[in-house]
Amino acid sequence: MVLADLGAEVIKVERIDGGDDGRSMGPHRGPWGAFFVPLNRGKQSIAVDVTKPAGREIILRLAATCDVFIENFRGGKAAALGLDEPAIRARKPDIIYASLTAYGPRGPDYTKPGYDALAQARSGIVSVTGTSSDAPIRAGVSIIDMGAGVWTALGILAALLERQRSGEGQRVDASLFQTGVMLMAYHLMYRQFTGIDPKPQGSRHTAFAPYGAFPTATGAIMIGISNDRQFRRLCEVIGKPELADDARFQTNPSRVANVNDLEALIAEVFRAHPSAHWKAALDTADVPNDAVQKAGELLNDPQLAALGQLASVPLAGEAPVVVPGLPFELSLTPSRVAGPPPALGAQGRDILRHAGYSDAEIEELARNRACALGD
Repeated sequence: MVLADLGAEVIKVERIDGGDDGRSMGPHRGPWGAFFVPLNRGKQSIAVDVTKPAGREIILRLAATCDVFIENFRGGKAAALGLDEPAIRARKPDIIYASLTAYGPRGPDYTKPGYDALAQARSGIVSVTGTSSDAPIRAGVSIIDMGAGVWTALGILAALLERQRSGEGQRVDASLFQTGVMLMAYHLMYRQFTGIDPKPQGSRHTAFAPYGAFPTATGAIMIGISNDRQFRRLCEVIGKPELADDARFQTNPSRVANVNDLEALIAEVFRAHPSAHWKAALDTADVPNDAVQKAGELLNDPQLAALGQLASVPLAGEAPVVVPGLPFELSLTPSRVAGPPPALGAQGRDILRHAGYSDAEIEELARNRACALGD
């Protein structure tokens, strides 16, 4: 998705029967799944049976026309299919070969399957998420899946830059597990500095106080206080200036040590007025804050509208939807949402022609079920 939005022509190879699992993950609008649509916008799709020699040959011939080959099998599967790096590089010596696995390119768990939630658990993210160690909770968004994709794209871009300099292609490896470990950097440091495993803090932070969400009369407001000046301004806004001079709360370390007492005093005040009241008052006093929004509110956020990050994407046979564009801007070569998601195998015939197959060969592949043509 990242590479497509940056202008790459992306060919997605899917199974003949059913395609990408994401196609079946709901909710759905017609045939289009909510999981599939945003991640597959702008790609081309070809449906191939890679277990058949003719299917594998399709992939090898396609690779010979490409700059980058990306595989997302469990460890060892690409080699078993004859699609490992040596096989691909034999057809295109300077290709960038990228492999995104669950647990990394080596080690005792190299061949294990894995998903976002499993990687959140293994890397420790689940152990610091939620409000209690007795009720493990994963992060509510697929931070490992998304993060691993971004790291893979970054590695690919670095490899392309090196190829431009030296003319040599290289291998890029990334994994869900390693992405989770990277996200745990602060917590790993906390363990080494204190000898104590960090625990779930809810919306709190172990390094700052007050820091987190507080219920209001209409919802919740999130505040983040990182220094004593901000805390003094907060105390003025909530009508409790005396708290800034209370020995328990005068410094950030003392506020962290007495966070339960502090939060109890603040929470009582926040419940008295709606979120909009507190957001306006805190903004005026330059106290870091924001309302806790739901998805429907985010879609109508005026800041999001000003940034223009949402782009409309048509869905064949259905009403269009909006999807988020990449979260950065380039002044000379801006990214753009690359287009609608593909129907299964929709571009198969054109992709095969581009790889050098004749129309007769294409029909033969379709008859033998090595490839399914979307048209």
